[in-house]
Amino acid sequence: MAVERRKYWLRHIILIAVVVVVLFPMVWLISTSIRRDQAAFSSRLFSTRVTLQHYRNLLFPERSVGRLVLDLQSATYATGDYRGKSQEDLKNTVEKFLTKFDSLMDESEEMVRAVEGGTAAIESNLVEMESMIIKEMNELRLKDKVLFEERLKEIGRLDELKTAYAVGEILQTASPSLEGTYPFYIGLLGERSSQVIESLEAYRNLYEEVFRHRDETLLAIETLEFENKKEVVESLNSVEDYISLSGIDYSEWRRVEWLQVINRYLREVESSMPEDQASELNRIRTGLYDSFRSAGNAWEAATASSAALSEELSFLAETAFGTDYYEYLAANEKLEAIKKSLESTEKALVVLNSALGELEDSLEVAFPTVVSETRKLSAVIPPLQMVISKGAGNSTAVAEAKVRSSLERVDSAKETIDLLQQQLSSLQNVRGLITSLSDLSDKMAWFSGNGEALLSASANSEVLKGADVIDIALSNLSRVLPVLEMSVAEYIEVSERTIALTTELESLKKSMEDLENRISELQEEAERAEREHAKVLEAISIQAAMLFVEEEIISLEGARNYVSKLSDVLNNYFNIRASTRYRTLLWYDDFIRADLEAKEGTALLNQLISTMRSMKDELASKVNYYIDLRFLGTSVTLDDFGRMQETYNSLFQQVNAKYQRASRLISDLIEKPTTYSSPYDGILKEIDRALFRTNQIWAQKESTYFYFVRWLLNSIIVALTVSLISVAVAALAAYPFSRMRFRGRKQGLLGLLLIQMFPTIMFMVALYALLQFIGSLIPFLGLNTLGGLIFAYSGGIAFNIWLIKGYYDTISNSLEEAAMIDGATKFQAFLKVILPLARPILAVVAILTFMNIFNEYLIARIILQDMNKWTYAVGLWQFSGRFETSWGPFTAAALIGAVPMVIFFLVLQDYIVGGLTQGGVKE
Repeated sequence: MAVERRKYWLRHIILIAVVVVVLFPMVWLISTSIRRDQAAFSSRLFSTRVTLQHYRNLLFPERSVGRLVLDLQSATYATGDYRGKSQEDLKNTVEKFLTKFDSLMDESEEMVRAVEGGTAAIESNLVEMESMIIKEMNELRLKDKVLFEERLKEIGRLDELKTAYAVGEILQTASPSLEGTYPFYIGLLGERSSQVIESLEAYRNLYEEVFRHRDETLLAIETLEFENKKEVVESLNSVEDYISLSGIDYSEWRRVEWLQVINRYLREVESSMPEDQASELNRIRTGLYDSFRSAGNAWEAATASSAALSEELSFLAETAFGTDYYEYLAANEKLEAIKKSLESTEKALVVLNSALGELEDSLEVAFPTVVSETRKLSAVIPPLQMVISKGAGNSTAVAEAKVRSSLERVDSAKETIDLLQQQLSSLQNVRGLITSLSDLSDKMAWFSGNGEALLSASANSEVLKGADVIDIALSNLSRVLPVLEMSVAEYIEVSERTIALTTELESLKKSMEDLENRISELQEEAERAEREHAKVLEAISIQAAMLFVEEEIISLEGARNYVSKLSDVLNNYFNIRASTRYRTLLWYDDFIRADLEAKEGTALLNQLISTMRSMKDELASKVNYYIDLRFLGTSVTLDDFGRMQETYNSLFQQVNAKYQRASRLISDLIEKPTTYSSPYDGILKEIDRALFRTNQIWAQKESTYFYFVRWLLNSIIVALTVSLISVAVAALAAYPFSRMRFRGRKQGLLGLLLIQMFPTIMFMVALYALLQFIGSLIPFLGLNTLGGLIFAYSGGIAFNIWLIKGYYDTISNSLEEAAMIDGATKFQAFLKVILPLARPILAVVAILTFMNIFNEYLIARIILQDMNKWTYAVGLWQFSGRFETSWGPFTAAALIGAVPMVIFFLVLQDYIVGGLTQGGVKE
């Protein structure tokens, strides 16, 4: 019977993808740890510039020059790690450091010779390669010509109107010029460009006239001797800096050269010359000025003609591509304008709405006063109504005058309130204030309507009391009514502006919606026209590039100019990168730049080596005497260390910057070769190694490198100790829960599970206080100690108890019973029967605990303060600086830190699978 073979290709693809995803971080980690450039996020995962220096720096840290100066200072002053050392030990240490200093200087000189020798060897050979580079560039030029001609053939013949419109678009960003591609663009327009051509030709004539007058002036003063002749000659020779075939800066020339030098000093010369000679020199001098000014005016005319031509050509869109395309362009332009107006209107509305809110708040301030005074007036009206209902009363002149004054004030206040009420009547947001003002106005209207009756009874005590209440109410209102008037006027003005802007906003949105709909309708036709327009632009750009393709390259400078002119065309229309296509030339240029940076850096480094050597020799001649003086009780400070540090900081920063740039360029030279570069690969790698080694010799190394091994040992000690404690305690604690039955057993297991649900960091404050207290009694278990950290970690065993308890449940009770029948105690049965059988789960608990503790960061960071007591995880974070991360050392440290865990895992791996599975199933 045949067996059907099934192809699981989809499964294989998925498996391969998963493997790649899983392994990529490890591959990235390894490749980054051995890169010299530390380019962790480079597009190239693997680099040819590899080194194991990051691992050496971590495992066998070497003192660099910067670090050596600091350690020399510490040893001389007996500070830091050298505190408490004997006099002889300090002298021996200083002597060792001075010897190391000399060896670093010697090695630095060796690296300098390697860099200088390597660059000189390549440079001498490359001089002979210039003709070959020019030849290869001409071959590429011919290939470019074929490529451009084929593309122009594909595009075909161009429509005249479409060409003119495309040229107009180009001219919008191009400045007038008598050289380069501008004359070519103008030539495509035929008669349309006649005015621009005439303006440029007029400028060319004046340009030549300027130089003719300049030469005439130089000839006129050649035989003259005067004090400032050198300055005048230099100023006349600088005319090229202000005028060219591509532009002129007349105003700057007039200010800097003419007024301050040429005109000023030549007039002084004329004043001391015979009249006929002075007149001739004056004619020549003014001729230069007049020609320069005329050239400036001619250039302005040419610029204006070019701008006018560009604007004229922009109106050809309708004729060239149809009415729909022209409407599409106009609609898009109008849409952009509407969007800008919409944005500014929305911003203005936000400001106005905010102002309205503030004004409403200010209006609300008057609301309590209005309500309060309305209630006062309401309260006084009923007694006065009773007085009026009784008929005419007594009246005196004084009382009548008082009441009349109060009533007149009421009338005046009522007019103001009625006006405010009328102004606010159309607004919706202040209805509460409007209602309050209306109530107040009604109460005042009662006093106005019953004025005569109140005057006739003015001598009545109730009327007089009412007049007093009116005066008090009006006095209180007088404090808020002026503010209310101002706020209401401003509120109305802002409200009207808000309404107007809201209306305008709605109108703009409607217009924008209509335009977007119309643009959507014209989109298909517009895209067709855009494709035609893009094709025309491409053809014009290629034709312009053909101007340079037709000319033979005869020098490296010409080759560089050729590359700069063709880069955009190749990239935009052929998707060809100039940096790749013209690598022949660019490799040469990159080496020249790298050579220049290396030479400048080497010159500075030689200066630094010489200066540091002399300073070290001076220090060596007297440092032992200063150590003796310190032990005799005389505290003396050496200025030599400060000068060495200052020299190091000032010069090495410049050296490092130069060498780093040179190193990056050399990296590109190695990784992006060209046809003739292979013989230099070995030399370039030697130069690169020398540059990298120089950086390692001189760069200031952080304390991180010198403590890393200690941090690693601290983590191993802590993780192993906690693992042993956790295994021992959890094994003993899990046994009663598995084998014994007692009250609270289930609740105890549930309690352990609940405890495990809360992270240890939640108890950090209590744990910190506990360690602080214990440390005062037992110092090695306090804060900032490995013992205290072990104590803190040892509490997290609840999960391990559950795990071991589950495994114990799988071991048959008959084994213990048999051991006890043979005379073993309960503990002996546990120790000699259960524990050997439980070795798999104990190994699992040990490895899981070790890995967890080894990588724990937060608790260790809080408890440990001294750098020499940090654990691996805490130290690893120190490679991440404030502004950047040292990815090379960081990844190397991460890989080194994985070694203890891998070894521990490999030692116990035989037990892991069995332990995890057997502890999770109950028979």
